[in-house]
Amino acid sequence: MFIYLNGKSEDIEENMSISKLLERKKIRQEVVTVEHNGQIIDRGKFKDTLLNEGDGLELVYYMGGGIGSRKEKEDNFR
Repeated sequence: MFIYLNGKSEDIEENMSISKLLERKKIRQEVVTVEHNGQIIDRGKFKDTLLNEGDGLELVYYMGGGIGSRKEKEDNFR
């Protein structure tokens, strides 16, 4: 069956949960926010939320980075 993953058509097996999809894509659940058909899904519901034909998923990842120390930040803003 087909779903839309970040706006692109993706062929997946039927009765797949969000949790299983993330596992297959090698995406760690603790670093991603999942929007399913316009609703943010709580991580605790990933296993219980089954995907259906035509569903839309958006995956948003947390990223760290930026300027390291406070001193570096202060120097960059002077």
